[in-house]
Amino acid sequence: MKQKTWRRPAATKEAEPVEAIIEVPPAPIAWRPHAWRVLALWIVALATYSNSFSGGLAFDNEIAIGRDTRVHAFNSKNLHLILNEELWYNSSTSGAYRPLFTFSLLVNYAIFGNGTNTTGYHVVNFATHAANILLVYLLGLLLFEETTLAWALAGLWSLHPLLTESVTNLVGRADLLAAFGVLAGLLCHVQATRSAGRRQLGWLVGLALAAGIGMFSKESAVVLPVIMLLYDLTWARSAPWKERWKGYVAMALAFGLFFELRADMLTHQVPALVPFLDNPLIGADFWTARLTAIKVIGKYFGLYLWPAHFSADYTYNAIPLFGWRLDRWEDLVAILALAGCLAAAALAIRLYRTAKPVFFFILFFFIALAPAANILMLIGTIMGERLLYLPSVGLAGCLVVAVFTAARRLGAPRAAWVVVIVLCGAFAVRTFLRNFDWHDEIRLGRASVAAAPGSFKAHQLLASAELNARPPDVDGAAKEAETILRILDPLPLDLLLARPYHVVGQAFREKGDSLAPRGKFPGPDSPSAFWYRKALAALLHGDEADRAERERIRTRNLALGKVASSAGWVDLYLELGRVYRRLDEPQKALDAYADGRSRRPDDEFSEEMSLTRLGMGEPLEAAVPLMEGLVLNPNSTRLASDVVELYRQKAADSCAVNKGSNSINLECPLVHDQLCAASRNIAASYAATGRRAKAAETARTAIQSLGCPVQLFR
Repeated sequence: MKQKTWRRPAATKEAEPVEAIIEVPPAPIAWRPHAWRVLALWIVALATYSNSFSGGLAFDNEIAIGRDTRVHAFNSKNLHLILNEELWYNSSTSGAYRPLFTFSLLVNYAIFGNGTNTTGYHVVNFATHAANILLVYLLGLLLFEETTLAWALAGLWSLHPLLTESVTNLVGRADLLAAFGVLAGLLCHVQATRSAGRRQLGWLVGLALAAGIGMFSKESAVVLPVIMLLYDLTWARSAPWKERWKGYVAMALAFGLFFELRADMLTHQVPALVPFLDNPLIGADFWTARLTAIKVIGKYFGLYLWPAHFSADYTYNAIPLFGWRLDRWEDLVAILALAGCLAAAALAIRLYRTAKPVFFFILFFFIALAPAANILMLIGTIMGERLLYLPSVGLAGCLVVAVFTAARRLGAPRAAWVVVIVLCGAFAVRTFLRNFDWHDEIRLGRASVAAAPGSFKAHQLLASAELNARPPDVDGAAKEAETILRILDPLPLDLLLARPYHVVGQAFREKGDSLAPRGKFPGPDSPSAFWYRKALAALLHGDEADRAERERIRTRNLALGKVASSAGWVDLYLELGRVYRRLDEPQKALDAYADGRSRRPDDEFSEEMSLTRLGMGEPLEAAVPLMEGLVLNPNSTRLASDVVELYRQKAADSCAVNKGSNSINLECPLVHDQLCAASRNIAASYAATGRRAKAAETARTAIQSLGCPVQLFR
C-alpha cells in the first residue's frame, strides 16, 4: 500500500476522508529543523507554569520532603535506605517502591541545597516536563510524519490543566519521570529497529536506561513493553521482527533488576492493606467495582473535555459505587462510559488499516491508564488526576486527528489551527489558574471541596489547613469536621481509619479552646466543655478504628509468617490526651500519652505528660516523663533543655542543675532517683509491648551506667 502523509487537498478537489489521509510512513526523522518549534513550545509552557515556582509544601509534599529524613543528607546510610525501603518510609505502608524518585528529592534537598525551599524542586519538575514535551513532539513526528500535527499534539498535551497535579505538585515528579521512561523507551526502540551496529547498540542502551528511569520512578512505567508491542503491531511492516526482539531484551534487563530489588524490599516490609476509604472499590463485589472503575474512566474523559473543576483527592465518597439503578445519574454515567469505551475500541479496530495513528492513540490511552484503572487489579486510589499524565497523550492525539479531519472535510483546513490555538490558550489560562491552588493547602482544600464535595479527605485537607493557618480558622475547621462525620458515620467500624477522627477531634478541641478563658481549662458545664466532649467522642471512635486496623494488619502478617506490626495513627493519642486534660481527667490523659509514646517515642508525648503532672500538682514528678523521653531519645536537646528549665523553676534550691551550666547534675540524689524511675518505666513499657530485648537493654544500661538498684527492675 502506498503510504501517505497529512497534506492540504488541492483547491479543485473534494477534501479526502480521514481513511485516506492518516496512513503514515515510518520514515527516519531529521531533528535539527524542528528545534525552534520545540523551543516555542517550551517558552509557552514556561509562561503557563511561571506561577508554579513559588508554591509551598502542600498535600503529600510535606511528608515526602519535610518528614522523610532520607532526603535530608547525602550519605551512604540514606542511599541504602532509599534503595531498600518503600516510598513512604517511616510514614505509612503502601508497598510502593520508587527509589529514583526519592533520590531526585535528595538531590534537590541536600545536593542542590534547596531544603524546604520549593523553587528548586519546581525547576526540576518543569525541566522534566519540558523533556517530555520534546518526546511527545518527536512521537507526533514519528506517527503523523507531519510537523504541524506533531506541534499541535505537543501543544495540546503539554498545556492541558489535567497535568498540573504532576507538574506543579512536587510529588507528581514520579509521574513525570515514569512518562519520560515510557516515551523515551518507545522512541529508542523504534530507532533501534532502524539502525545497525554501534548505532543500534547505542539506541538499545538508551532503551534500557529509559526503562530503568521509568520503573524506578513509578510502577506505572510497566506499560512500556505493551506500548512497544502496540507500535510494532501497528506498523508491522516498518521493520523485520528479527530486529525488534533486541529492544525487548534491553527493556527486560532493566525491568528484571527493578523487580528483583522490589522483591527484596517486600521481604522485610509490612504488607500493605489498601483502606476502603482510599479506594472504596476494595469493599465492592467484582462487577460493582469494575463498573464503577469504568465510570471513573468516563469522568477522566469529561475532565479532559471540560477541565473546570479539579480536586487533589477523590476518596470516599467522592465517586459513589455503581448501584445498578439506571434512574440514578451516577449509574447512568457508568453505562455511558462503558458504551464510550466499547465504541472507542470498535473505532480503533475499524481504523487499524486505514488510520493507524488513531488506532495507536486510542489503544495508547487505555494501555497507559491500565495499571491505575482498577480494572485488572485494584490499587490504592479510586481516581487521581496525576494518573492521566501519560494516558492524556493518547487523548491529545485523538483530539488533533478530530480537529484537523473535521476542518478538512469542511474545506477549511486553516480553521484547524484556529481551533488548536484557541484550545491551547484556554488550556494555558486554566492551567495558570490551577497552579495557584497548589500554593497552599487552604486554596487546595477549598478547590478540592468544591470539585469533590463528597470526599471526606477533601474536607479533612481543608480542616487541617484551617487549623494550621495563622491565625487558625477554628470555626471553619469545626464546620469541615462536622461534614467529615456526616460522610463517615454511616460506615461500619472495620471500614474506617483513625486519621480523619484525629482531625475532627483536633478541630473540636481547638474550637473549645477558643471559647475557654485564656490560660484556664473551663468547668464541665461551660460552652468549651461541650466541644471537648464532642472531640472526645470522635477521638474514641478513631481509637476503635485504629485498633481494628492494627488487628487486621497483625492478622495478615501472621498469615504471611511475619511478626512486624503497625503503629497505627499515633497522633490521635496525642490529641486524645490533650482532650482528657481539658476535661480534668489527668490519669486518662497520661494513659493516652503513654500509649502513643510506646508506639512512636516523640518528644511531644513526654512534654505533654510533664505538663499533665504539673497540672496534677506534682511539680517534681513532672520531671520523670521528661527523663523517660531522654531514655528513649538520649540525643534530644529539646528534652534536656526542658528538664533543666523544670528543675530551675520547681527545685531551685536543690542540687539538680550544675551551677554555671545548662546541664543536670547526675550525682544529685533527686536527679539520680528520677532517672532510675524513668528507666524502670521505659523498661516496663518495652516488656508490656513484647519488646523484651529492649527492656533488658534498658535495665542493663540503668544498672551498669547509672548505678540504679537491681531490685527496681524485678
